[in-house]
Amino acid sequence: MHCPKCLCRKIKKNGFTHYGKQNYKCLECGRQFVADSTHYVDQQTREYVRRALLERLSLRAISRIVSRSLTWVVQFAKSEWASTPANLSSQPCMLSVQSLEELQDIGIQMDEMWSFVGRRTHKVWIWIAFDAENRQVIDLHFGNRGYSSAKALWSKIPIEWQDNCCFDTDDWNAYKMVIPEEQHYIKKVLTQALERFNGTLRQRCSRLVRQTLSFSKSIVYHEAAIRYLVWKLNLQYAALH
Repeated sequence: MHCPKCLCRKIKKNGFTHYGKQNYKCLECGRQFVADSTHYVDQQTREYVRRALLERLSLRAISRIVSRSLTWVVQFAKSEWASTPANLSSQPCMLSVQSLEELQDIGIQMDEMWSFVGRRTHKVWIWIAFDAENRQVIDLHFGNRGYSSAKALWSKIPIEWQDNCCFDTDDWNAYKMVIPEEQHYIKKVLTQALERFNGTLRQRCSRLVRQTLSFSKSIVYHEAAIRYLVWKLNLQYAALH
């Protein structure tokens, strides 16, 4: 028998757990454990779960696949989601622009995608600003489908891009209220790249499937899980360029 944390064999009995099993304590690191504990999860299993969080699997499905408790999977997922950077790792691509002329040539596509939390009547719209040239999501906003959400997404776009880029959207009126008219191009065909990216999100995230039992119960984790997936996709697309 050895400590699951430091692998030291200097251990001693340390009473019993609340469910009656013999408890042990490591004399080196102080870790407490039981002899047949399944709480220790090796790095390979953790890597499997990290990959699974990027596919269309529910947390319960991941729990069944790796033979770990749902509680452990949920806690691990929360810790992974918390590692998502605020800028979704899109900033390096934005800094690659060297001149004002290059910046003016970039068209930012903006669109909103329907989702729900808890029940279908509780709609949560996912607003996306997308750099189609680099296939990078600049930022997201979760909210209603009105002016306030359009304004919130617009405020997350770097000021240099607000002042110089052109923006491609569909004919939804909220965009007309926040994007300067001379920079705004309205046509459904102009948002094809972003529409395709939305399809990727629905294929890779069970929370976004229209008919699903894997829907989010909490807006906090709904946002956290989707931002985590978008961050990883940003990294994947950046590695391809």
